Amino acid sequence: MADAASKGKDVQEESFGEKNGVEDDRKESGSDSQSELSFWSLIELLSPLSPMASSMAERTEDSKKKKKKIPYGFRESLVPEDYVPPPKKHPIVFEGSMIGKELHVRNFHRHFACYQPTDFNEALVNELEKLGEYKLPAWYSSMLCSAAPTLVEHSVKYERVELYDSSGGLLAVDWAFPEANDCCPDGEPSSECVLCVFPGLAGHSDKDYIRSFVKRILTALRWKVCVLNWRGFNCPLKNGKVSSPVDLTDMTMTIYHASKRFPTSPIFAAGFSMGSNQLVKYIGMNAEDHMLTAALSVCNGFEYELHLQRLEQTPLGEQVYSRGMTYLHQEYLRNYGEELREHVEGFELEKALAAAKHSELDEVLVKQVYGYHDMQEYYNQVASRPFISKVNIPLLCLQSSDDPLFTEGDWRHVLPVDELHDNKHIVYFESEYGSHLNFVEATIQQGLLREEYTFCDRAAEAFFRFASSTSDRKILF
Repeated sequence: MADAASKGKDVQEESFGEKNGVEDDRKESGSDSQSELSFWSLIELLSPLSPMASSMAERTEDSKKKKKKIPYGFRESLVPEDYVPPPKKHPIVFEGSMIGKELHVRNFHRHFACYQPTDFNEALVNELEKLGEYKLPAWYSSMLCSAAPTLVEHSVKYERVELYDSSGGLLAVDWAFPEANDCCPDGEPSSECVLCVFPGLAGHSDKDYIRSFVKRILTALRWKVCVLNWRGFNCPLKNGKVSSPVDLTDMTMTIYHASKRFPTSPIFAAGFSMGSNQLVKYIGMNAEDHMLTAALSVCNGFEYELHLQRLEQTPLGEQVYSRGMTYLHQEYLRNYGEELREHVEGFELEKALAAAKHSELDEVLVKQVYGYHDMQEYYNQVASRPFISKVNIPLLCLQSSDDPLFTEGDWRHVLPVDELHDNKHIVYFESEYGSHLNFVEATIQQGLLREEYTFCDRAAEAFFRFASSTSDRKILF
């Protein structure tokens, strides 16, 4: 019996051991399952779109407050409806300190504006800030863009009008109307405003940057546009009369012609490079009777002599920029040089065509064609800087920070930014890029495709739209 009891005990222990073994296995298996469940539960909890996270969020809410059910994959915004984000912090491009003088400056989108903080100027700069960043193409180069056309193709239909001065010289102006260029949809009438455009050196109405600019004004504002062709460029040279950077006759005739053709229309003006220098000078010299409402100056040097000297001090400036300017300026000499020699006694055409830099070409033209005996007298007469303080209408001066002719390098000792700042009618606006008269943009930042219009075109539209639509005309002056 003892053996039986012993045997039963062994069997019982064996059975107990098997049971414990099973339970141990189950416990071990359950432990793994629980561990696995805890791991995925953690993942679920950490996932903002998981149902478990939503469930946990619901359980934490006040039980007395009924919680709106949220569909899977969506969350309610935790931002209050009345929340106003803080203003964007823009990098400081220019602090406003210049030659020991503190200027009023506003930096935005890597551009900056320098101006007197009048109500009109502050509102204008607000409009300029809306232009946003300069959309730089991936292939952009300041040097190449200064030598290349704007690379934006636009066709403009012009109406040619020929004007003659007292000496029989020919001045050709081209008119562009919104109706003729299909810029008035649904038969809407064009605006009464007239814009006179003055191109840069050797410029005319068919230059790429001029056609792009004109088409933008026609399309966006539906203004009438009158473009001056400098004599001998895109028009014949008559009676030996040429355009010179120091002579304001052509500009005066153009503005007078526009005012006579549309006597009740407000007249605006835009100048580029040499044309902008003449425009500032014209406004300052004729402050009492210039008939202009507002004006735009693009890539203005204000001091021709200092910039030319600075440009020709370096091999790159002399061989690329100065030589390029010279070749463009010589175009009318290549086309009408013989006719000019017939009317100008002692004119050395061969010497003028052989000039390799602009200072050499100036030596011939200034003394033999423009009628100056002293080069320094001519340089003093060209500069528009002395007339900055006399500008009495809204004037936006648009410059690019990488303009190789005027702003690149140590430009603040040459450009009179402080003097522009001191005139309450002037806003100096410097864009991040643009080169010289190019301002080409991409469709997206660092993109390959070019934008339909340039940054200059967009800035011009914003300025003229604001200046022409200001309800209180007293604020303009």
